[in-house]
Amino acid sequence: MKKRRTKAQEANAERQRRYRERATKDIDGPLLTRLQVLLDPNAAANLERLKKATGRPKRALIERAINELAKALDCNTDDE
Repeated sequence: MKKRRTKAQEANAERQRRYRERATKDIDGPLLTRLQVLLDPNAAANLERLKKATGRPKRALIERAINELAKALDCNTDDE
């Protein structure tokens, strides 16, 4: 049996939908790319610990890790 959403949940879902739409679309092209992944519990726990230790958002930590690995492997497309 499917539960019904409350009006507050519906309003929140609508706000999130609008944010995702704005964040991924721009006149000049996409601003952000949506990425949804399932992580190994150990990796997820490490990400959570890194977030707490650095105070940085998960997105920033993941972006940095990807960009540093790309640079180390000489397959970087940006000089960040």
